[in-house]
Amino acid sequence: MITWGAPIWLYLWLAGMAGGAYFGAFLAEIRTTTRKGLLRLATYLGIPLAVVGVTLLIIDLGEPLRFWHLITHFNFTSPMSMGTWILALWVSIAVILVIAWWIEDHRPEMLKTGMRRVVQVLTWADLVLSIMLMSYTGVLLATSNQPMWAGTLLLPSLFVTSAVSTGIAILVFTILITRNSWKFPTKTVGRLIEADAVVIFIELIVLVGYVFWLNAGSLPGTHEAMRMLTTGVLAARFWIGVVLLALLIPLAINVSHWGKDIAEKRSLWTTAVASSACVLLGAMILRGIMVIGGQLI
Repeated sequence: MITWGAPIWLYLWLAGMAGGAYFGAFLAEIRTTTRKGLLRLATYLGIPLAVVGVTLLIIDLGEPLRFWHLITHFNFTSPMSMGTWILALWVSIAVILVIAWWIEDHRPEMLKTGMRRVVQVLTWADLVLSIMLMSYTGVLLATSNQPMWAGTLLLPSLFVTSAVSTGIAILVFTILITRNSWKFPTKTVGRLIEADAVVIFIELIVLVGYVFWLNAGSLPGTHEAMRMLTTGVLAARFWIGVVLLALLIPLAINVSHWGKDIAEKRSLWTTAVASSACVLLGAMILRGIMVIGGQLI
């Protein structure tokens, strides 16, 4: 019997946020002329998020030696083993990138052409690991025999879209609450808000599809899982925490900001912060009810 408590779904939330921020920043910089600023911010944010996530994992395991067992004994069928390895590799590369960026800023003569190419390869490697970080849990849960998790690609899709949305939200939230001390053009922040609106809309479609799949599912327990999620013990958290906080409220705010310069009015700045905060809180609740719900049936 799986017994995953709050530290586990918080770990999944933080790890997904780290991967989503890096993924979103990487794609944004491919399409803009931003000088690695977003990717650096995503990496700086991702490292502490990942460290806190691993700390929560160790707390849940209860014994530090069990954590080292996850590191030294790779198990493809274990979500914790998979996640630990992916997260450890992502953090290791992220730390190397931070060091390389510091050298680039303060000792550029030390970065030879070959080293610059290695850094570029590492940024792509962390992109791949970010995608794995966002999706591995959903994929492994979908291959389980738990009624709320099993037999659908909609669950990993939900985890990925939620992670990307959360990652973009933490970037926007950080930029705005620090009064844009990173000196990003407000147009860049606006593009991030618009991108999050698109991702949230996709996430909403995936969630609707997932609920319909539970309702129409032929596996034993799927109907009970759907009722528990929509009208039962998890219903309040689902409708208020996920549907409203993670999806509808931020989607409405972000769409209302579409094409606007958020620096024009303080109200736009404030509501953008509120929208990002809703996404972050709602994504945490989503992982909580998915992990909890899968263990109740």
